[in-house]
Amino acid sequence: MRSTYMRSTFLLALMGLTLAACADTTAEDGASGMAEAAAGSDHLNPMISLIEQGQPVMGVIHPSYLPGRGETEAPDLQARAQELVAYQDDDFVMNNYSPRTAEQYRAFMEAIVAAGGSAATHPFLAKIPIIHDDPAGATQRMVDQLNDGQVVVAMQEVESAEEVEQAVQAMRFTSQGGTRPEMGFERAAAYWGISEDEYLEKADVWPLNPDGELLLTVIVESRDGAANAREIAAMDAVSVVIVGAGTMGGVFSSRNEAGERVRDQEGFDAAVKQILDACKEFGKSCGYPANNPAEVEELMAEGWDFFIMQRRNQDAFDAIATGRQLGGR
Repeated sequence: MRSTYMRSTFLLALMGLTLAACADTTAEDGASGMAEAAAGSDHLNPMISLIEQGQPVMGVIHPSYLPGRGETEAPDLQARAQELVAYQDDDFVMNNYSPRTAEQYRAFMEAIVAAGGSAATHPFLAKIPIIHDDPAGATQRMVDQLNDGQVVVAMQEVESAEEVEQAVQAMRFTSQGGTRPEMGFERAAAYWGISEDEYLEKADVWPLNPDGELLLTVIVESRDGAANAREIAAMDAVSVVIVGAGTMGGVFSSRNEAGERVRDQEGFDAAVKQILDACKEFGKSCGYPANNPAEVEELMAEGWDFFIMQRRNQDAFDAIATGRQLGGR
């Protein structure tokens, strides 16, 4: 199923014509994925409306707010924030959150607000540490990320429903039956563009709370996770099930006598199908990595509808344009 991303020459040529037609679309013509999703919806988080409608949801990593390799000076945060806000065809922003660079991240978020952005236009998603490896560390990271304004929690290497329940408890405020302290979320309220009292009401897990704005996504990327995909996908709090294809590829690989890494493609494909089948069975949004238009087209034909572009380049922007067109957006 995932042995190759190559399409037939005819399909690629057809797609090239489609993208050429999309290339002249202006920011105003394409803007805005978020505003479009929010139209007719009471939700601040634009991703919720798209998931409810069964539409493809596509995000891309943000412009870097940290010095690049070999660089000593930080980039111009205002310029990077303006770049992020100007691009409005993505539905969320991928962030590699780290406590070591949290201060730079917070300054970047403030710059985004100053440039006219917010959680309603550019909701942020970031991974947390693996819960079954470090429950306390994962819980604290969730609280930190949410307090800094993030909207989507992405759990890594999920293998059981119990881990999902732990994450839900950490995401929910104590007044909502969880363990998240009701303090320290001033930055989140500011990025969301609402009062702190409103944030207390809205910062809950959807769809557990129909009025909630937080999303919980699970990344399945191990043999045990694939085996338990049904019980994981069945959890009401889970809105998106994602295949961690890179890690999963390593899991289904071994070294031959020559020391070369060889993938068990049959086993890999079976695990991916198991995850996709469970995702569809329980009506969840189904995610798979994609980095270009051809991959998005092929994956959407298979039933995937949630994509994270981990490189911010023209291929990623073209992939998002393709997904939007195929989804009728």
